[in-house]
Amino acid sequence: MKNKQNKENKKSVFHKILEVLSSIFAVIVILASLFTLVFRVIFKVEVVKVFGYSGLIILTGSMEPVYHPGDIIFIKEQKDYKVRDVITFHERGMVVTHRIIKKDGKTFTTQGDANNSADEPIDISVIEGRVIGHVDKVGKVILFLQTPLGIMTLVITLVALETFFALKRKMVEK
Repeated sequence: MKNKQNKENKKSVFHKILEVLSSIFAVIVILASLFTLVFRVIFKVEVVKVFGYSGLIILTGSMEPVYHPGDIIFIKEQKDYKVRDVITFHERGMVVTHRIIKKDGKTFTTQGDANNSADEPIDISVIEGRVIGHVDKVGKVILFLQTPLGIMTLVITLVALETFFALKRKMVEK
């Protein structure tokens, strides 16, 4: 009898931990989305940074084979940049991530690893930061979650999880 109660208590604790973690995850996703939305819509900021860091999604194959469409990159603002650094910058109204191939004072020439020709030189003032890390393919999920179908899927999943945990709590209470 005691062994069965121990197993039920362990399951109950596990379910509570899982419930708390899923709630924390949902709150973080909602807050991050609101933060990004406010800065993008109200302040017209394309690259939202927190303490000089930002996460962006690679949309093209210009940096293959290192970074692929759908990868998330993390950038950090720097005071200076050097040849071979992969940087994110503004060019003709777009946010671009390419490698520095030439430096001349505060002017940089970049090129995508998969591109045959160099970009026009850019000034340091248009650089958002240097790539400091990446996560493969996760950006595809984020891009999906930004679509109407993705938002619906997320809401249904969160409601289903909450319903599941509510039913589990009622079963444990009985």
